[in-house]
Amino acid sequence: MIRIPDPGRFELRLMDGATNPYLCQAAVLAAGLDGIANKTDPGKRLDINMYEVRRNSDLAKMNVKRLPLNLLDALRQTEKSGLLREAWGDETVDAYIKMKAREWNEFNRHLTQWERDMTLDC
Repeated sequence: MIRIPDPGRFELRLMDGATNPYLCQAAVLAAGLDGIANKTDPGKRLDINMYEVRRNSDLAKMNVKRLPLNLLDALRQTEKSGLLREAWGDETVDAYIKMKAREWNEFNRHLTQWERDMTLDC
């Protein structure tokens, strides 16, 4: 998502503090260059305050595309991305997927306090 606060200025609003800044910028640059090369239409401008949107159905009516809901969904999309494989190379994509899949699996091995409270008394 891009925010355009003033003419001639834009801000990328997708990054998270946990992202790898080098791979993220490489992906953004590759996507931008691909869009220019293929003359991809970015679609109409959407002036939406996401904090004011109440329901997912409201977003669907506005044709707002959803980002992956978790790391596993994002990894699945990354793994099959021809654009990222071309930009980063197969070895980098495969190594990244392997590393992050291991993180996802480690995360899912742990019970949260909510899970303990709600399920262990059965």
